[in-house]
Amino acid sequence: MENMKLASKVILLFKDPDGFGSSMAAALHPKSKSDIIRQHSSFEIALDKYGANGSQVSGDLIQFLGPDGSLHVSILVLPNYAPPVAACAMNEILSLISSHNPSKPTIIIPLTTKITITPGIALYGAVIGSKTEFSRDLIEKTAEPPSGLKIYSEPVTCLVQMAPVLDIAMVLLFGARSQVQSGKSNAFDHETICKVGEHLASHINLEFKKEVLKEIAPEKPRGAQEMWRDLYG
Repeated sequence: MENMKLASKVILLFKDPDGFGSSMAAALHPKSKSDIIRQHSSFEIALDKYGANGSQVSGDLIQFLGPDGSLHVSILVLPNYAPPVAACAMNEILSLISSHNPSKPTIIIPLTTKITITPGIALYGAVIGSKTEFSRDLIEKTAEPPSGLKIYSEPVTCLVQMAPVLDIAMVLLFGARSQVQSGKSNAFDHETICKVGEHLASHINLEFKKEVLKEIAPEKPRGAQEMWRDLYG
């Protein structure tokens, strides 16, 4: 871990049961005529100091590097942690990003969600914590999230709470499809992922390859632990 370096643009993805995070990670690649290369590795961070003996943060690291080894974009693909481990794990991830980055990083978190008003597929952007030129540019052509938009990912909820306190620049990029469009109730569909992926790729000089998208599993009903999020706007 001591030798790990991260780019100034860090994308966080989570291995959610619907396959969004894994699919997004699989589809982001260097452009066909680019000299940027894609490298994959894994990492682990123990959580013993939180009293969570035996628990650890384990994830995949995808690096996009220039021919001189300079870092272009970093992607961390993480498990979709549940409480109480989620808060400990995300604190370690933010510490990792801050301590292994020579410049002030911008964290990008792509998500999908469901809405009941806007027809079609919408793209929403929100800056959490401090602002950077890149964060402002990334959300420039997105809509402001509606007040009723909900986050059902426990790790992302933790990150949203931590970023302003730690003065970290973070962008939430939501893709959302109306629940009533064409009778579809699954917000994690192919078109929504492509909408988010293509927008993100265009701002980080990468290509979003639709043909390598993994098959998206049908949405599973949220368990009792997750339903409490409906109490919050």
